[in-house]
Amino acid sequence: MKTKLLLFVLVALHLSLSSVIFAQAPALGAASGFALFTSTGALNNTGASSISGDVGSNTVATTGFPPGIIEGNIYNPPNSILVQAATDVGTAYGYLSTLGGTVIGVLLGSGQIVTPGIYQTGAASSLTGNLTLDAQGDPNAIFIIRIGGAFTSSTFSSITLLNSAASCNVYWQIGGQFDLAGNSVFQGTIVVDGAINLLEGSSLFGRALSRAGAINTHNNIVSFLPTTAGTISGTPLVCQGQTGFAYSIPAIANATAYVWALPSGASIISGATTNTISVNFSPTASSGNITVYATNACGNGIASPNYAITISPLPITSAIYHQ
Repeated sequence: MKTKLLLFVLVALHLSLSSVIFAQAPALGAASGFALFTSTGALNNTGASSISGDVGSNTVATTGFPPGIIEGNIYNPPNSILVQAATDVGTAYGYLSTLGGTVIGVLLGSGQIVTPGIYQTGAASSLTGNLTLDAQGDPNAIFIIRIGGAFTSSTFSSITLLNSAASCNVYWQIGGQFDLAGNSVFQGTIVVDGAINLLEGSSLFGRALSRAGAINTHNNIVSFLPTTAGTISGTPLVCQGQTGFAYSIPAIANATAYVWALPSGASIISGATTNTISVNFSPTASSGNITVYATNACGNGIASPNYAITISPLPITSAIYHQ
């Protein structure tokens, strides 16, 4: 009797946790550096879109940059990187197709909260209002949401990340066209079997990868890596042995931590992984530069310009002799 009860408990536990335990992120391979990529279709931008990451189509040259701005590379065919990225996007889509997942409704959002795991809708779906992805304090938590057809969002819809959830740990498999409505905010990497349309003023904090369709952007923000660090502010002239100087930069989009580099003899006493630090300068500190860059689960952003610190030496102590 005890053996049967134990077996029942183990089976129940396995079923309740399976969507979390087996939520393995797909390998993106050569596509991992792309913010926008399509295997078979055009990639066109209209307006002042800002894209952080590489862009490219495996079939035709990308258009619309400028006026769009890219913090990355534009790859045009023929190019071996594009060929490999197309293969890897297809592989990632195929892997996601093998996953099961908890069945959820086709109407997402409207205050809905989702915890880590694998989910599927089984049909064309839509997003209205706000959908919250709650990592429950685990920065490595994976979310995989499989849409069984086309996927659309309503205007001003949004996805909110909560309790250490990271956009780079969110993956969407979409079995048809994806339309992100104007002024919407979406989170995660979308792997799509159809066209991708980012409509006027919408933002995607993640990647848009299609294995079969065109990509069209319209005055959008697309970013999965932290954006470039801005200008550091603080006191540029200090003396050896002084303490408690604050240095900061504006908050960086997509950042989960900040990495600072200081002159020799300087040390951070608080705020080491944030955008504001407090610094002590030892009696032997020497002049140099402060720099900082942001990081997240996808990788590192571009570092700030050097901020020069001039450190004046301590006065030489006079020696007094008594005869």
